[in-house]
Amino acid sequence: MHTLESLFGLLIQISVPIFAIASMLSMGLRTPLRAFRSQLRDRRTVFAVLGANFVVVPAVGTLLIWLLKDLLPHQTGEGFIIALCAAGAPFVLQLGAMARIPYGETAGPMAVLLLGSILFMPLVVPFLLQDVTVHGWAVAQLLLGTMLSPMIAGIVIAAVWPGWADRFARTAGSVAAISAVLMFLSGFGANSHLVLDLILSPVLLVAAGLVALAFVTGRIAGDLAGDTLTVHDGPAILTSQRNIAAALLVARTGAEGSDGDGSIVVAILLLSAVGFVMLVPYALASGVLRRRRAGERTSLGVLLGVVGPKSD
Repeated sequence: MHTLESLFGLLIQISVPIFAIASMLSMGLRTPLRAFRSQLRDRRTVFAVLGANFVVVPAVGTLLIWLLKDLLPHQTGEGFIIALCAAGAPFVLQLGAMARIPYGETAGPMAVLLLGSILFMPLVVPFLLQDVTVHGWAVAQLLLGTMLSPMIAGIVIAAVWPGWADRFARTAGSVAAISAVLMFLSGFGANSHLVLDLILSPVLLVAAGLVALAFVTGRIAGDLAGDTLTVHDGPAILTSQRNIAAALLVARTGAEGSDGDGSIVVAILLLSAVGFVMLVPYALASGVLRRRRAGERTSLGVLLGVVGPKSD
């Protein structure tokens, strides 16, 4: 059993950076520079989304976690805090496709949030964590190397070889999907003795509450956004899905070696899983309603955002 957990521990150390690099590369290949330019011109939307993700959600969420600290076993709260500080998840692109949100309204803000996370997490995470030591410069170097660099590489490749961009993006997306599955399996498998304890505790309820907080905050940000935003629940999805890759990278490096390292990793994975369970049905239901109103014919591939819509 100990050997199996050690194998899972090694697997998660490999799968986390692979997932981060592959997902960021795929995102860069699919996100042209014009998505950044058009989004940055709409300052009202930028400030609304940044405020929701880097002010309200981390501040209110951290306060709630501190108030509920006695209900959270081990160092689960620290894992939740790290996740709340990580925004700009690549999976938002797929959720946006499911919900029939225009690509630019998810890709542009998501890329801005990713850049914000790279600046925000090294400065704020060490300040918010009470019982875990995180080195800001080490976090910054890690995020720059495994997230920003692949994204820039993807943008450059798409600009130089546009004909190959989609094929490269599909390959990178497949690698990211496989590594994500391995990441969850190995993360839970390496800490199987903690998972049952957390499931039987109020942790899942707290995680659901944090996802709901992020969703409501993002929805308000959507109402405050500028004219370039046509689907106002887009920021709600964008804010609810935290950047698990960035959070796990911080947990596996900055907090590595602490007694609660396994608890922190499991907490991040649980928060992401709860968010996935809550957001996917919402995105699918929203997509069905929007497609019906637009008179579009739908199929399973269209609903899942795998293929484009079909019209009569």
